[in-house]
Amino acid sequence: MQSTLKPNIQNEIARESINEAKRETALKHLRIANFERILERLETLLSPLNQDLLDVGCAHGWFLQLAAQRNFTVFGLEPDKDMSILAASRGQTVWHGFFPEDIPQGKQFDVIVFNDVFEHLPDVSEAMSSCQKLLKTGGILVINLPCSKGIFYQLATLLDIIGFSAPLERMWQKQFASPHLAYFTPAQLCQLAGQFGFTEVHRSSLPSFETQGLWERLRYDRTTSLFSSAIIWLSLLLLNPLLQILPSDISLQMFRLD
Repeated sequence: MQSTLKPNIQNEIARESINEAKRETALKHLRIANFERILERLETLLSPLNQDLLDVGCAHGWFLQLAAQRNFTVFGLEPDKDMSILAASRGQTVWHGFFPEDIPQGKQFDVIVFNDVFEHLPDVSEAMSSCQKLLKTGGILVINLPCSKGIFYQLATLLDIIGFSAPLERMWQKQFASPHLAYFTPAQLCQLAGQFGFTEVHRSSLPSFETQGLWERLRYDRTTSLFSSAIIWLSLLLLNPLLQILPSDISLQMFRLD
């Protein structure tokens, strides 16, 4: 499912709409917990020792740190200059730029990871083709991303049908400098990967919501009203037990290059 939105990370108005301090507080606990889950599953597919791992869109460098602790040799790529400097300051090799054009010439990897990044890419077929070239034979491609079968996406779609478009626009991150450009079901992503010589070797879901950091998550977008944030915060707290058993909005898939 493609959108007509356009990325514009140079858009200062869109960039200023995000409170990065609140965003980090909002996402860190959940992201780190999910990164540990990803690495545990990745280690069932290959031994981390002497394996080169590329984290595309490495942001704060949290995944790089955790992977390095598990004996992966890690490399990060990050288009946001400030974020790339921050991630590199934590002791990892981080290149500032875009995928795949800013990967050093001749470099190949045993693992390529997209953590909440693949859905932001303007050409997913080109990205898959690049992964095919950059991965060593037998290498692993890891993608976790929002899923269009998730409960939040389905609810937002229903609300959009009756005329309340704000939740669906937020799911696509319409006003952000780097909006979502695509949504996939796991079957659709598997089909796309298969066109480039990849075989799916793992499929699961990851938690997309937790109460810790929820308020900051609702408030890091400065364009959202305090009243709307409060209503959503209270609703999610009340619905939390039910949400734990409904379809997650984050899918995790791993593919091996044949």
